[in-house]
Amino acid sequence: MVEYRFFDYWERERAARERQRAALPASWRDDSLPRMHEVREAYVEAMLDLKRSSRVPAVATDDR
Repeated sequence: MVEYRFFDYWERERAARERQRAALPASWRDDSLPRMHEVREAYVEAMLDLKRSSRVPAVATDDR
């Protein structure tokens, strides 16, 4: 049985990671150092976490 309830969420998360990887400098993307893959993925996750935490919900006020 396949569970599809989280498919949309998974697709959004995957796309966000791909966008973040594409935004890395070319020197990072093309670096062949053995552990650079881990560095790139850690950076991508950190940037996504930062973007998530910086979202401030809109609060409506009416000063009339």
